[in-house]
Amino acid sequence: MTKIEKTVQQFLTRPESLRYFEIEKVLKFLGFNLVKAKGSHKKFKHPSLANDLVIPVHNNDCKNFYKTQTSKIVKEYIL
Repeated sequence: MTKIEKTVQQFLTRPESLRYFEIEKVLKFLGFNLVKAKGSHKKFKHPSLANDLVIPVHNNDCKNFYKTQTSKIVKEYIL
């Protein structure tokens, strides 16, 4: 199992334990594209999602709510 696969597994089981930069790596690995957004918000697009995934980032991290919501979206629509 590679490092990114371990990080994906951790993201799916305990997303609160990851920092934003690790979540960004996981999303890119799963096929999301980072789209330019204004300010501290990061916007991700995926071909199988109708809406964009927006994550506000402050101090190189995001709130646990956004981590768990992102994990739920990935579990439901991507995997």
